[in-house]
Amino acid sequence: MKTATCNRWQSLSLVCLTLCLGTWSVPSPGVMAQEPLRDLDSHCPFQPPTTLEAWQARAADLRLQLNVATGLYPAPELDPVRPQIYGKVECDGYTIEKCVFESLPGFYVTGNLYRPANIAVGQKIPAVLCPHGHWTEARFYNASPAEIRKLIAIGAERFESAAQNHIQARCVQLARMGCIVYHWDMIGYCDSTQISFARAHQFAKQPPESEVKEDGWLLFSPLAESHLQSIVGLQALAIRRAVDAMLTLPEVDPARIGITGASGGGTQSFLGAVLDERIGVAFPAVMVSTGMQGGCTCENCCLLRTGTGNVEMAALIAPRPLGLTAANDWTRTMPEDGFPELKQIYKLFGVESNVALFPAVHFDHNFNHVARTSMYGWMNDHFGLGFEKPVLESDFRVTGRDQLSVWDDAHPQPAGGEDFERKLMKLWNEIVDAQLTGLLKGDQRQNEQLDEILTNGWRVVLGLTTNSPVPSVELTALQSEVLGVIVRVGSDGEALMLPANSQEQPLVANPRLSAAYTYAYNLPVFAEQAQQLGSALLSLAEQNPGKTIELQGSGPAAALALAGAFCAEQFARDSKQSIPTLALTLDPHNFRFANAKSISDPQFLPGAARYWDLPGLAACVKATIGYPAEMDASLRLELK
Repeated sequence: MKTATCNRWQSLSLVCLTLCLGTWSVPSPGVMAQEPLRDLDSHCPFQPPTTLEAWQARAADLRLQLNVATGLYPAPELDPVRPQIYGKVECDGYTIEKCVFESLPGFYVTGNLYRPANIAVGQKIPAVLCPHGHWTEARFYNASPAEIRKLIAIGAERFESAAQNHIQARCVQLARMGCIVYHWDMIGYCDSTQISFARAHQFAKQPPESEVKEDGWLLFSPLAESHLQSIVGLQALAIRRAVDAMLTLPEVDPARIGITGASGGGTQSFLGAVLDERIGVAFPAVMVSTGMQGGCTCENCCLLRTGTGNVEMAALIAPRPLGLTAANDWTRTMPEDGFPELKQIYKLFGVESNVALFPAVHFDHNFNHVARTSMYGWMNDHFGLGFEKPVLESDFRVTGRDQLSVWDDAHPQPAGGEDFERKLMKLWNEIVDAQLTGLLKGDQRQNEQLDEILTNGWRVVLGLTTNSPVPSVELTALQSEVLGVIVRVGSDGEALMLPANSQEQPLVANPRLSAAYTYAYNLPVFAEQAQQLGSALLSLAEQNPGKTIELQGSGPAAALALAGAFCAEQFARDSKQSIPTLALTLDPHNFRFANAKSISDPQFLPGAARYWDLPGLAACVKATIGYPAEMDASLRLELK
């Protein structure tokens, strides 16, 4: 046997194998009993901690979880944003320009920049980001005459112009109030067609043979999920890069950056503010609640809401100002279920006035003039704009598609489609992977930074940040015909085992086969088993002080043994206990999580490939790890 008892990076160099195409499995008994699966319509109550210290500890775990889930941990190191700004249109009290920049190399964010008409030389003014939701044509929204009349009649709008395009109305008003406003396309809308609307917002299924090719892989494929690549992540990255773009403008005050949007734009607003603390003021409308969490594939990604929900996620914005609206939709219960809990978090910081809810539940789902007026007042107060409240809109002339669209002869529309999408996913992975590889080849400080990244990544992947109780499990008597992790206390102890799951993982009842509809809310069975094993190992160590606990596993069971050892060590760290002495004898048989062929595969584990799969997990485990001599031929000393 070849045995390595060394630091994590020596362990990594011993176990890093090239990604392979095959998988190895042996039938095993049925999976453990499952709790009912959560989904996007499950009630997600928030029980805030009673002390600021407890909340800050929870917030650190949750913020890490959201960064990992969106593929932004570590954040990709990219060239500085260089926005192209052109095509100025002079309007009454404001101007509109076209503004385009890359969020990833070759992938463009498209939108319009609204500025006050007269900005004094040297003046610093606020910037407000305005993501939109799922309104038809969004930036080019053009309500019908009948809809315009209805909105005026019910008091939802004051002017026909705002009723015609309520999204443009808020950009105009904020600019007239003295703010620079950036309003851009969600992926698949208007000028952003490199990834289509059908792909980004209507995905249901795709042929497995189309998912992975030599030049890359598609979104929604098991491999993309293993790398934590999603529409949510791309839109979160667009917000981060939009902040970068605004900060290239000399008139923007970096201390006064806000974000506001409704519905799907509300999801982007609160999530964007959580992930980028440069955003100082947030106003997500008709989205945050303990009810429906977001119905679109652009609002769900694996790991995002395991053990949490939108209200707790929005609480991460505290103590920065957070304004909300409620309407006759899933947000109608916020006054009694969700908002009081948010206020408790702001009370812990001593800034209760920095959070407010503006309910108008006699209106259906909207960002109408009533709701926008609340938003204008919120921005006015927290940016110190000096307007008398209520701040009311003035009429304006709607600017049409022909003047807003960013593509023209001098700025040709870039290529898109599924071939482009595959290459983009591969490039995204290569950018982040190069960062991690650079740390591995660096000095001790950089090695420690890599160690922290991989360890934190695996903590999220295996569900250790969810703040949920670990279900107990009894290790069973050894069954030689069953694939599983074999456990002994000391070399002469009784052989016990935890069978590895080999049945398909259950999915939520949703006709759209996006992994996120299940794994945004529920841990994979593998992660639950890893936690169970880790808890059992910690108990055995407490009951047998000074003894080494030996684990053996082959194929998927080798991965489960590693994951259980990692969980045991992390549980010990979190509870300030001694780390158990573990010795692992593993025969991985070229096992890789990234080789899962479907999202119901028993070894499908979102995020595993992002953190270097089995070798990355092994590098995070302090236990002694041994491999059979016949495995030496497949061992590699480099990562790729």
